Amino acid sequence: MVQYRTFRNTDPPQLVEIWNEAFAGRGAVRLRNSSPLERFLFAKPIFDPAGLIFAEEDKRCLGFAHAAMVQEEQPETGVICALGVRPEFERRGIGSELLRRSEGYLRARGAKTLYAGPHWPFNPFYLGLYGGCDSPGFLVSDPKAEPFFLRHGYKISLKTLVMQRLLDQPVRIIDPRFSPHRQRFQVRARSPRTLHGYWKECVLGFLDPLELQLEDKQTNTMAAVSLVWEMDLFGQRWNRPAIGIMGFEVEPKLRRLGIGKFLLSQLLRQVQEQYFEIAEVHLREDNQPAIQFLKSLAFEHIDTGQVFMRREE
Repeated sequence: MVQYRTFRNTDPPQLVEIWNEAFAGRGAVRLRNSSPLERFLFAKPIFDPAGLIFAEEDKRCLGFAHAAMVQEEQPETGVICALGVRPEFERRGIGSELLRRSEGYLRARGAKTLYAGPHWPFNPFYLGLYGGCDSPGFLVSDPKAEPFFLRHGYKISLKTLVMQRLLDQPVRIIDPRFSPHRQRFQVRARSPRTLHGYWKECVLGFLDPLELQLEDKQTNTMAAVSLVWEMDLFGQRWNRPAIGIMGFEVEPKLRRLGIGKFLLSQLLRQVQEQYFEIAEVHLREDNQPAIQFLKSLAFEHIDTGQVFMRREE
């Protein structure tokens, strides 16, 4: 008989097994051991063992679900960060029961809005292990997620495009506005970086991102900024070294002047000169201007993340 319980310190090896069996798509890293789980999950100060629930039969773990409360922005919000069942034990109601117990965990802690699929700022865990350079929710390349959550009363609330550019060809971006930008601005890298806030540090700090700033040479003021990080575990999965670009921002008064395009072109050239072969960016589906901008730089849409939501009565 299947039994359900919360996390124990002896669970990581079986969690690795379930992870590799349940998340076999392109957007999940393949775990060789539990060290990445220690880094991106257990070592975080916000980790609560009671939110990590296992299904077990004859001392063998068959599946797991991980639910967590969001501690900033909207404190009455909870998120199902991950849910997976070994393929051989699917269609036995295990996933549904794991979901029910995860929802109970969140309700007991005051959650009134439930999300399924981590996304900023509701992504306390698994960034670095699932989804790519950011947290896009559950990927369409994992086709079981959508029918499962829709069947349990959730609705799609957000879609995010996963876009990649191969760096095996020269980065040739021609824009007449670049010439004065080269005279005026310089790219600076900051490490250690400042993530401005406890929650951001908990979510992003374990990636150890590098902050790139486009700085005015005369005034020393920032024109644009982005965070980049080496997607080492994803690069191993794809057999190509990959870099993730996130948090891309241009000062409002300098937008529509080619500043963002200039910084991104400089960034792509720099990472290409190293050993990276893939650059990845995530954008919300409704951000069409930015999507078209990336397509003009030879980025391609390779996957889609979906976030599911359900409000409690």
